Amino acid sequence: MNGEVHCMNEIQVNTSKNESQQPTAKPSRNGNGGADVHPRSLRSLRVEAEINAIRRTLEHTGWNRRRAAQLLSISYRGILYKIRQHNLMPPPREQEEPAG
Repeated sequence: MNGEVHCMNEIQVNTSKNESQQPTAKPSRNGNGGADVHPRSLRSLRVEAEINAIRRTLEHTGWNRRRAAQLLSISYRGILYKIRQHNLMPPPREQEEPAG
């Protein structure tokens, strides 16, 4: 494995003995085929992953927040805070048509 280049997502890491080389980020491609000018920060990726995990878990539980909190291993108050923080809202309820 000496001197091989391994690609992990969008970062190339050279595993040669030359310690002076730093990992280099490859430019990611936007929808237009060009390179992104501003790569996304680790913080923004973490927040996006958190939002997706909470949203998917809430959908899985039918928006049972207590059960979603258990599945995510966070407190009930914690999930309430995250829902407000990320402005997550349940899908609108379908109105039942009156019988008659």
